[in-house]
Amino acid sequence: MADENPPHLELATHIERVLGVTMPSGPGISFSAALLRRWFKPSFFGLERLPGKPALFVGNHSLLAVDAFVFHILMHNDYRRFLRPLGDKTLFANEQYADAVIELGAALGHAEVVAALMAAGRDLLLYPGGTYEAVKLPEQRYELMWKNRYGFIRLAAKMGYTIVPFAAVGPDEYFDQHLTGPEVQGAQLTQLLIQLGILPADLRSDLVPPIPSGVMGTPIPKPKTTYYSFCAPIDLSGYAGRNITQKQQERIRSDVEQAIDLEIKNLLLKREQSRHKDGLLRRILSI
Repeated sequence: MADENPPHLELATHIERVLGVTMPSGPGISFSAALLRRWFKPSFFGLERLPGKPALFVGNHSLLAVDAFVFHILMHNDYRRFLRPLGDKTLFANEQYADAVIELGAALGHAEVVAALMAAGRDLLLYPGGTYEAVKLPEQRYELMWKNRYGFIRLAAKMGYTIVPFAAVGPDEYFDQHLTGPEVQGAQLTQLLIQLGILPADLRSDLVPPIPSGVMGTPIPKPKTTYYSFCAPIDLSGYAGRNITQKQQERIRSDVEQAIDLEIKNLLLKREQSRHKDGLLRRILSI
């Protein structure tokens, strides 16, 4: 018997739904932005580099992915760029989660979905490291962990889109870790849940989050002063309609990675030079 909802039909339904989402507004968005500004004291650099046309924003991801929400809300409310965050299929498997994030503009990071959004001229937000970067170890802060992912480069080139690399410093330190992801995965309770069939036997390591330690050991993120910087846009309009070679993909991805790495270093230096501006309470809560 055939599936009642074949994959192509589900994708078509998802595409129609996400294309119908408009920029949310109202007191809830304004209040969220004001709260985030107050708590994280964000600074944006390189705003003059933002292209006047739709783009694919590509950045470094932080622990537990809080950065995606912060960046998304601030870009939307303060700079009127309604970015469409692209997420892993495992996240959209939860219907309640999917309903909530789709209304904020999120979409499944599937090639057909992304192509449809690009064809419609939408701003997109992508963290190629995905869940791997979102469950990183403390010693991996500010590392790009993109593995062998080139699909976003191929698609952006074929659609003739512009990539805007950007860097964020601060979000990787919103949390310490009571237990790291590997420690949680190896814990007796986790293994028992696997044996009972509650968790899958082939549980992906990138889906096992650490146990976070925020303000005073709580799950509240620390009020780390946050810095964002936009790199020079990479215009791929010259590749529109073409399937680029692997060597071209590697070169373009390398350009994106190097731009982000350089800006991370610049922002870390800028933060060190500005530490004296943080108030005493912020410093205490950030320990």
